[in-house]
Amino acid sequence: MRKHHILVIFLSFSAFVIQAQHRPVDPTQQGLYKFADEYFRSDPFKGQFSDFLKHLINDPDITDKIIQKRTDTSFYTFFGSYKTYNPFFIKPKRIEVLLQEMAIAYSDSAKAVDTIFQYQLVAYLDDDKKGREDLKKEFEKMHRQTQRKFFDTGYKEMSKGNEITGAYHNYFVPYYSLAPATILWMEAKDKHELMLNITLRFRADQNETVLPMPFYRAK
Repeated sequence: MRKHHILVIFLSFSAFVIQAQHRPVDPTQQGLYKFADEYFRSDPFKGQFSDFLKHLINDPDITDKIIQKRTDTSFYTFFGSYKTYNPFFIKPKRIEVLLQEMAIAYSDSAKAVDTIFQYQLVAYLDDDKKGREDLKKEFEKMHRQTQRKFFDTGYKEMSKGNEITGAYHNYFVPYYSLAPATILWMEAKDKHELMLNITLRFRADQNETVLPMPFYRAK
């Protein structure tokens, strides 16, 4: 049931450590590559896409694995929990990982649809005074360190009535309309927990990891 907390995040704000292998050389995306390397144990931008997927699925540090293979009626989904891996300064109660395939439509076309992967790392904390203080410090620190790596950023808060229930920073690279990275925090009220979420968005093209939704795309 835990995975449903992660699955809902895309809707709420929609608007690997593998052996040394080649990394993309696009100079406009170097900040994104550094960001992915800092936080994700399985890095989609190192090596080929199939290498990344194999590393993620076979990672011995991930437990409670759930894999839904792609079919004619459903997209690919991978979910699991890390036993020891923790890229944060805080010590969360648990850290979960989700790789979810989904379809998104281009804003300039009623018919053009792209299939992307949304790759999320989610840390959970107790929703109490200490949890909120730790979360706020971590969220702000992460943003200070991350914003310098990207071309542009966007910030938005989520609220219920007069109460702020979450916030997120989107991070952009040149020539792409969809933010390839997001840092978000939000409440998980039914669990009395707080969530700190890091998201990457990309797609697989001829076994390479590339960014989706360029401003200038082939017709």
